[in-house]
Amino acid sequence: MTRVWRCLRAWSVPVCLLGLVACSNGRGSLEDSDGGQQQQPGKVTIGGTVAGLSGAGLVLQNNGGDDLAVSANGSFSFKTAVDAGTPYSITILTQPGNPPQTCSVGNASGTAPATNVTSVSVTCGTGTFSVGGTVSGLGGSGLVLRNNGADDLAIASNGSFTFATPLANGSTFEVTVATQPNRPSQTCTVADASGTIGGGDVRTVKVSCATNAFTIRGTVSGLLGSGLVLQNNGGDDVGVQTDGGFAFATKIPSGSPYDVTVKAQPANPAQVCSLQNAAGVVQDRDVDNIVITCALREFTIGGELTGMVGSGLVLANNGSDQLTLTANGPFTFPTGVLSGRPYNVTIQALPTRPLQLCRVFDGAGTVTDSNITSVRVGCVTIGLGVGGTVSGLQGPGLELQSNGEKLQIAANGKFLLPASLPDGTPYDLTISNQPANQVCTVSNGRGVLDKVDAADVTVTCR
Repeated sequence: MTRVWRCLRAWSVPVCLLGLVACSNGRGSLEDSDGGQQQQPGKVTIGGTVAGLSGAGLVLQNNGGDDLAVSANGSFSFKTAVDAGTPYSITILTQPGNPPQTCSVGNASGTAPATNVTSVSVTCGTGTFSVGGTVSGLGGSGLVLRNNGADDLAIASNGSFTFATPLANGSTFEVTVATQPNRPSQTCTVADASGTIGGGDVRTVKVSCATNAFTIRGTVSGLLGSGLVLQNNGGDDVGVQTDGGFAFATKIPSGSPYDVTVKAQPANPAQVCSLQNAAGVVQDRDVDNIVITCALREFTIGGELTGMVGSGLVLANNGSDQLTLTANGPFTFPTGVLSGRPYNVTIQALPTRPLQLCRVFDGAGTVTDSNITSVRVGCVTIGLGVGGTVSGLQGPGLELQSNGEKLQIAANGKFLLPASLPDGTPYDLTISNQPANQVCTVSNGRGVLDKVDAADVTVTCR
């Protein structure tokens, strides 16, 4: 290659050398005869070394420009030289990825000396970062979170959380619920639960907890009537028509109370339904041990007695449940009768002293849904007479008397004084007038009336 003398004037006094021309102002360019570009005098390069790089995509900048992509560890140098004596500042435009890394720059800035800068150091590291987030809605105890199948973390309250074990940059995370809370029982779900560590701590995992609600149910037995209505906590009615299971429509949150009652007892026939295990606090499962047992309801049988003046009146219901009455007025049998069953009031013993005849009105029927109070018993006094037989009488004129009543006898045979005397009345039958030409005598003529007529008096005439 043939060298030529050439001077590019920048100053008034050029300095020329064989084959090269150097201008005294330091800014002249040098060309060889074939036009090749050489570094200008007074310009220096900026560079250094990269260490720890394992990802891809690292891009450096000098003074906010002159982008330089770096793909491997070792030395680097920006393409554009800078004037000696001018500042330089090396920054990272893009951090490497796959795996993600964080690179830092040492000796990043300064003033360019008269020689090339090779002291910039770029150090890259993968690094480790924590995984965490926030918990909301937690009301129970025992919540345990888990990251990547391990690193369990117990959570006691709402707020932020962080797993104990940090993860390397570029690695994956997956947060799950290892143990759901109880007392009250809750179900917690995780949002933004998984991802890849991207050069910083993860704080975006969201755990939301909601209290579980459970069904209140049980069984009914012995139901014969209709209209049974159950109620929970003063509402949420459920009608029950047959024996078997029942369930309330509204679920009750864990930790909340339940209280099942009978709002309406069954009728036709009337029943009384009792409850077992009807109240408590919901735990972590459905309540299914409520027992409703229905039985026919008993009603009383009674009414009113009028007209009784004697004593000893005995009534009976259905032939067995006896009741002795001592005074007029309302009465009630001691034993109730089941709804749907018959009742039949009868007289077992009549009153005596005085003897009375009593009659039952509206005394029979079927018990429905209320006490029977319509039975009526009325009593009247029965008059008793004094009588007997006459024998041997041959003519007229015989006259008998007792208790102020007289009776003329004209022939032999039975007789009965016309007076009706109360039971318990003393009597004394005598002859108030003898027949002509005869004498009559009385046997058994004195006594007390006792429930029946005194019919054993004998009158013998001779």
